[in-house]
Amino acid sequence: MKKKSMILSGMISVLVTILILSFRTKNPEYDIFKYQIIDTWNLPPQLKNTTGISKIDKERIACITKNEGSLFIYNIKTKSIENKIEFGHSTNYTDLEIIENTAYILKKEGILIRLKNYKNKPEINEYQLFNDSIRNATGLTYDAKTNRLIIAVKNDKFQHKGRKGVYAFSMTTKQIDFNAEYEIELKSELFSERKNEESAYRFLPNAISKDADGNLHILDTKHHEVLKVSANNKKPTLYKMSRHDFPHPETISSLENGNFLILDTAEKPKIIELKLK
Repeated sequence: MKKKSMILSGMISVLVTILILSFRTKNPEYDIFKYQIIDTWNLPPQLKNTTGISKIDKERIACITKNEGSLFIYNIKTKSIENKIEFGHSTNYTDLEIIENTAYILKKEGILIRLKNYKNKPEINEYQLFNDSIRNATGLTYDAKTNRLIIAVKNDKFQHKGRKGVYAFSMTTKQIDFNAEYEIELKSELFSERKNEESAYRFLPNAISKDADGNLHILDTKHHEVLKVSANNKKPTLYKMSRHDFPHPETISSLENGNFLILDTAEKPKIIELKLK
């Protein structure tokens, strides 16, 4: 009886292995998602249209929504919005970065809003980044080593030449450098599966984050991808994201531990902490 049980157990093990291999053969994407989900936090419906997040401390995350000129402070421990800071009455807010006591908010038109002392009656300043509105500014992150804000754009005046720029805004001069900090090569082999598409649409930056090591991570919502650019601008790496895990990844923010927060706004808004492998 024991021998039969062992034989049956062995047959089941072989069958499971065959099924797994068969699944991977029929679903080649199974092995390409090189990340691990660490934690998930559901957000209230009020934050459904969130387009930018930035961690404040271990419990609090700042959020900006697309069409409301308010900064929301969400507490992941109490699962509640503990503060709402109003600063404007406009639309098209696309990303957010908190640096100590100052909040920086990006608008699609290429306008940067600074909320100095954002927690207590903030002092508001605006800066026009670009001299045109075609670039569709979508991503904002901070480079502590150079004291600059890094801006990603979905469109670029140079995209007809097969590239899109990532630009830097000096916190000292309050001016943007029109020479791209980094250029995304749209005709790269990384996007070869979309070689029949017009190059401008092969990669569409929606958000950007810079980690402690100086690496840029650029999120493409449409294609469910994160492009990692090393600090020395060597060959970039493309991370594909499962549409099951991330139906609509809207924005990305790096953490001190090397992980990332990605906000997904598909059905119910949620923040997902993940670790890239």
